[in-house]
Amino acid sequence: MKTIITGVTSFRNHGVEALVTTLVEQLRSRLPQPEFLVLDRVPEFDASRVRETDVRFALDLTAKPHFSSRLRAMILKLSNQVEALARDYQSTLREFQTADLVVATGGDVFASEYGHRSLLSHLAPLQVARDLGKPFFFAAHSIGPFKSAADRKAFLDVAKDAAGISVREGKSYDYVTRELGLPQDLVAHTADAAFLLKLPAPERLARLRVYHGFHGSRPVIALTPSQAICNWMNSDYDQHFRTWCAVVDMLLRELDAGIIFVPHVQEISPKNDDRVLATELVRHFNFDPRLQIAGGDYSASEFKGIISQCDMVVSERMHSCIAGLSSAVCTVAIGYSVKAEGILGDLFDPNQIRDGLLLPVKDFLDPAFACEKVRRAWGMRQAVKARLEERLPGVREKAARTFDLIATRMSSGK
Repeated sequence: MKTIITGVTSFRNHGVEALVTTLVEQLRSRLPQPEFLVLDRVPEFDASRVRETDVRFALDLTAKPHFSSRLRAMILKLSNQVEALARDYQSTLREFQTADLVVATGGDVFASEYGHRSLLSHLAPLQVARDLGKPFFFAAHSIGPFKSAADRKAFLDVAKDAAGISVREGKSYDYVTRELGLPQDLVAHTADAAFLLKLPAPERLARLRVYHGFHGSRPVIALTPSQAICNWMNSDYDQHFRTWCAVVDMLLRELDAGIIFVPHVQEISPKNDDRVLATELVRHFNFDPRLQIAGGDYSASEFKGIISQCDMVVSERMHSCIAGLSSAVCTVAIGYSVKAEGILGDLFDPNQIRDGLLLPVKDFLDPAFACEKVRRAWGMRQAVKARLEERLPGVREKAARTFDLIATRMSSGK
């Protein structure tokens, strides 16, 4: 069964890698004779991360008609009759003609935070699938809330024809079923697929112990500052940097902590490469030996392995948070959209979230407030760990439900 996976930007964002590799693994165990085509924006790099013979990668060209001049759009349309006018575009369309189903991943790509053009680009392959009569699914997303009527309409025009929609947290489920009005039998409340991401093998995990030289005498805290978050939120970059300096300084002074920076997104653009910000922070502290950067070309699973051995996580990247949460590590999410609030809301009591586990970006920019929240989270880390250990089996079952639903609907032909 040929499955096309869409919604993929690049595995340079290790959250994207976590979603795609888990999706492939889960569907491979449920579908007959599975084969996968991943349509993304950096296929050469992403293909180097996945060695399985049943997975191919190709450049996603489905959005070309939406972002071309009128003349170019006309040429693309004419290529349906004369392929030579746009061979690469027609090659992409042929992949859909031979597909059995299309599955959209991406976590939060169906939202307004990244702009209307981004939303259209992720809807484009699903429009192709719909027009060809191919079943398509939204797999474990945070959806909306849309900030414009144009965004809302664009999403609904496609989503109403989906074979199934799963959302990864309760806030999105309420939004999609109540405010957007999509039927409840179309929408399922599941959990993020990355809760099922496997850790490296034990022998490899042991070698990922970055702070093995501390002999357990010093707490280890993973920090994941986002280089791009200020661009998305129109926030003050310098103030953002100063707050991170204050948080690092507090952790060093009060806990004598070892800190490992986890650059979970390493895009080519310096505006979205977390190594840039992490390095500036280490440089600011004069390369204090208690500060290290996990800057190697690690896989998403290996990053999770590093995080799983820490005592706390403070992160602006959602899938770095999920790596911590799924490993029962106390995790502070610095959030800018519904996803952080929704995912934490499915796991914790409101008081725990308010006291220290969720820190909106606008509040994080106040250094004293940010430090106090992180300090409180550290104080309740054992209670958080116990809560996660209690809830995680159910969360993993919910995450697997996305793929059970896809397999069931494909086998029934509905």
